[in-house]
Amino acid sequence: MKLRVATRGSKLSRIQTLEALEYVRRRAGTRIDFELVIVKTRGDRYSDRPFTMIGGKGVFEKEVNLAVIEGRADIAVHSMKDVPSDVDPRLVLAAVPPRGSPFDVLVSRGNSAKTLWELAHGAIVGTSSARRAAFLKKARSDLVIKPLRGNVDTRLRKLDSGMYDAIVLAEAGLQRLGVRREYWRIPPEIIPPAPGQGIIGIYSLRQRIELLRILRKTSHQPTLAEAMAERAFLAYAGGGCHVPLGGYAQTVNGRLKFIAGIASANGGEAVMIEVEGDIERPSQLGIEAAFELRRLAGNAGIKY
Repeated sequence: MKLRVATRGSKLSRIQTLEALEYVRRRAGTRIDFELVIVKTRGDRYSDRPFTMIGGKGVFEKEVNLAVIEGRADIAVHSMKDVPSDVDPRLVLAAVPPRGSPFDVLVSRGNSAKTLWELAHGAIVGTSSARRAAFLKKARSDLVIKPLRGNVDTRLRKLDSGMYDAIVLAEAGLQRLGVRREYWRIPPEIIPPAPGQGIIGIYSLRQRIELLRILRKTSHQPTLAEAMAERAFLAYAGGGCHVPLGGYAQTVNGRLKFIAGIASANGGEAVMIEVEGDIERPSQLGIEAAFELRRLAGNAGIKY
């Protein structure tokens, strides 16, 4: 079997895609060859502009999926953090390999792993994520938050050039790229991770029954449960690139724990929740977490 694989052309996207495909190849029980179909998305073409100016969440996902819908590829591979809750109904999540780290990290200028509390008063921190920015302000209202776009290498160069005192990145990206930098892992109680962060998702057409059968048996089941919980949470919490909202599921002793939080845009208010549920009913747990967070956000006067 030969499968055409739609993916973005960035270095990290290619690494993630090859990682996922190698996992599928090992577990499929049948020989599979892969051919990459590189898609340059709007998000890649305008990497110097904030997400809010070029379409927000889904700016990387839709054009890659279109290659599958139009028949130019058999499957699409995504970082699940980039996939909005309203994926085209003709597509289905077919498989996920084991999850990488879901956490954000703070990378400081120089090769030191400073914590958030060790940054100087008024330090400049780079991020273009509304979620990261709001929770940073909640933790340290004195910090100056400035936009930061580009691939990981570009962001690190901007940090080292002195444009920022520190930047916030996804730990999974650094690990997959093999970047050797000291950093501080940010606890989820300070900045809750983005839904899907660290998860690689493989999508295909709903009508490709035999292909889906092969792919589904390769899925890493704990990661799939976490993905389903976070996808349900995202759909019912109403999150997107413009909302300072985070939440992630974690498999603990055969059960799912869900931690989520939301902050006001200026970081003045924030609420966090933690719920636990049956790993066999992950979507229900995600929905429960979303409604509980919405209730507490309303009580705290956080509007979104």
